[in-house]
Parts: sequence; C-alpha cells; structure tokens
Amino acid sequence: MVDISTVVFAVVFGSVGLWSASRLASVLGTYVAVRRAAPASPGSVHEGQRLAVAGDVFVEQPAAAADRLFDAEEPVGGYVWRAGFDDAGRYTYDFDRGEFRQTKNTFASGVETGAFGVEAGGREFAVDLDAAADGYDASTLAGLDVGDPKSNVSLPFVLTDYVWSAPNLDLSERPGGSTADRLADIVDVHADGVQAENFFVDARGLAAGDDCYVSGEVAVEDGVPTLTGTDATPLLVADGGYASFRRTLSVRAAAYALVAAAIAGGFWLFVL
Repeated sequence: MVDISTVVFAVVFGSVGLWSASRLASVLGTYVAVRRAAPASPGSVHEGQRLAVAGDVFVEQPAAAADRLFDAEEPVGGYVWRAGFDDAGRYTYDFDRGEFRQTKNTFASGVETGAFGVEAGGREFAVDLDAAADGYDASTLAGLDVGDPKSNVSLPFVLTDYVWSAPNLDLSERPGGSTADRLADIVDVHADGVQAENFFVDARGLAAGDDCYVSGEVAVEDGVPTLTGTDATPLLVADGGYASFRRTLSVRAAAYALVAAAIAGGFWLFVL
C-alpha cells in the first residue's frame, strides 16, 4: 500500500518541479532571444522587420493613472503593475532582488500604456507595450475589482503566471506604487465598507528621458514604425540597457535551475 505521505511529497515536489522547469524554460528562451537581438543603428525600416534599438524614451501621451503611481517629474508613457495585499508575518525569497521580503499576495497584474516610444539613430520608434502582456491573464486598472472575495484571491505561485514577472520585461529603474484608495475613481471598489487602503498597486514604468532597450517586430501605421511583439518575435523591453538585461536573465535562470535541482534532490530523497 502506498504511504499517504509519499503521495503528498510526490505531488508537492512534482508541482514545484514543473513550475521551476517551466519558468526556467521561459527565461532561457528570453535570454536566447535577447542574445540574438543586440541593439544596432536602425537604418532602413520596413513592415515585419525584426529590430532592436536603444535610446531615450519619448512620451506623447502619459499612461492612465501614471501621475498617481509615480513621483517622476517627467511623464510616464507605460508601465507594468500588480495589485495585491500584504501578508504580515510571512516572508518569501525574491529571486529578482536576491533577498527575503515580506510576502505580497498578488491577485492581478497588467500593463498600462499611453503613447510613447524610443528615439534611436535620429528616428522615433513607437512601442506597443500591450504586446508584452500577450500570453498572460492580464487585467487593466479600470477593470480591477478591489475587495471582491471571489477574485481577490492569491493562488499558489505554481498556479500563477503574471505579466508582472514576465522575463521579457526588465523594468526596475523607476518603481512606483499606491494604495488602492488613492485610485478609487479608477479601479472598482467592490462594495461599501471595503478598506481599499489595505490593498496596494505596485508599478514599474518608463518615463520621458529614460534609457531603454527595445526589440520586436516592426509594424508601420500611417508611416510611423512601431515595435510590437508576435508569436515568432517577442517584444523585449529593458530600462537598464542591453548588457544589464542579459545579466538579469542569467541570474534568474540560475535561480530557477537551483530550485529545480533542489526539488529533484528532494524527490529522490523523500519519494523514490
């Protein structure tokens, strides 16, 4: 007869192992895409072209609610965000920062974008940041329901894949955030009596003048080249530069590989 503890260990180790392997594969895939997309002088540009550029961000229209989330003097053209609530007394390891931090229970994430782009080689390239959320269950701030017990649930990390943690977005130079009560006219507070100040919205954005690396596929509309993402050519965005982006992905890959190795060892010790 199979021992119930062995079954429990097998399920736990198997779930975490599959999660770490999936994240490792995603990070490695992004790393390969970045290595193949070093920034270069744009030259001639045409529809469907793969292009990687690096330059300063310009903003024609700020992203929604950016002025509530960021203290930047310059307008913020786009950002990735997550909504959640703090879990007092619990700490988890942040692979991106390399340290233990108070647990933040995330229940939604998404991208907000105005009209912005990158100036490189004397030309302006618009950036379709919404394309970075393709493949994720992304929300919009206007569609965020705060205080709904059915949707404001923090699922186990093995069951979530938020765009906030997407490896193709490396935004860390301009963090922002707010409590949900400051966004009450934008988000939907579920019911009277909900303490919106107990919920947070974290953000990481791009403001005018920021140094930015972008790689994607060119789409031309009304003569304006836009860098977007497709199934074959993912949109890659980093505010720390090309070299920093590669280093960040290397560190994340090593962290997930370490977790996968630890899980494999645990499976061998406790299950086999």
